[in-house]
Amino acid sequence: MNNKDDSKKEENNIVFVKIGQRIQKYRIQRNLTQDQVAETTGISQKHLSRIEQGYHNPRFDMVIQIAKALNVPTDAFAKDLSDDNVDVFLESIRPNIEKLNVKQLEYLKKNIELLLEL
Repeated sequence: MNNKDDSKKEENNIVFVKIGQRIQKYRIQRNLTQDQVAETTGISQKHLSRIEQGYHNPRFDMVIQIAKALNVPTDAFAKDLSDDNVDVFLESIRPNIEKLNVKQLEYLKKNIELLLEL
């Protein structure tokens, strides 16, 4: 294998690791075990573990099943793989926001408006 092939393989491995980390992050945020997600998706727990660790690149059909099990959009795992992506951040706090009552939501909105004034 030449240097170009090695570089491409390393780049792919980094992407697989980041996708796996996101899958794990969403699974943990939803208080689900690997066994629970594996059972819902039909993927073995061992295979799911290897996906989360970045050892396996999930097929697209697996990504769809995992996203459904975690109740996230399919692109949440790969969309702009930078950590500062606003969409990823918003998706990560969405479950908490959905638990707020009307008064708490108003308070949150006012705080956001105050932050924008800074």
